[in-house]
Amino acid sequence: MPETDNAPTVGQSDLALRAAVAYRVKKRVAEICDPVIEENAEHIRNTKGTRSLSAEMPLPEGGTQPLGTFTRTMAKAKFRVEDPKKVLDYADELGETEYVIRPSFEKALLSRLVWKDSKVVDTATGEIVEGISYDPGGLTDTVSPKWNDTGMEALDALLGFVDVALENLPHLTADDFALPVLEAGE
Repeated sequence: MPETDNAPTVGQSDLALRAAVAYRVKKRVAEICDPVIEENAEHIRNTKGTRSLSAEMPLPEGGTQPLGTFTRTMAKAKFRVEDPKKVLDYADELGETEYVIRPSFEKALLSRLVWKDSKVVDTATGEIVEGISYDPGGLTDTVSPKWNDTGMEALDALLGFVDVALENLPHLTADDFALPVLEAGE
């Protein structure tokens, strides 16, 4: 490996070792954190009327620091082409085809559709359009955070112990894992 900024060359074995430790730490942290994150998301999904929860960190001098908000996303209603052949036939009936459905027609068509009596209807013609599905949107199962920058910095400072625990990772070598040789009787 090439040397940079007078840094010593790191052997492939040590690079692989560091990567193995990093992957394991990442996986272990996920194993611990993911259930906590999912419990919060599950609470938001299952509590009627709840779309978001705010997180605040208590401050030593009193009061709290906003950290962020966990919000259940709201999906917009939308139509999707499920059967391109049926939509092609419909577009052909309206004289909107050449060799394929013009993208501008498909976009315009999807924007003027309505869901009526469990059917997809073209508001321009009043006709039922086959080959298109309707997703009504609404609440999704996705819950995601929106961070407050100041709160995130404060939390990072409080969690500095994580950085301390991992600060040697970029410098690990096989020697760090060598077990001491014990003499008989020790």
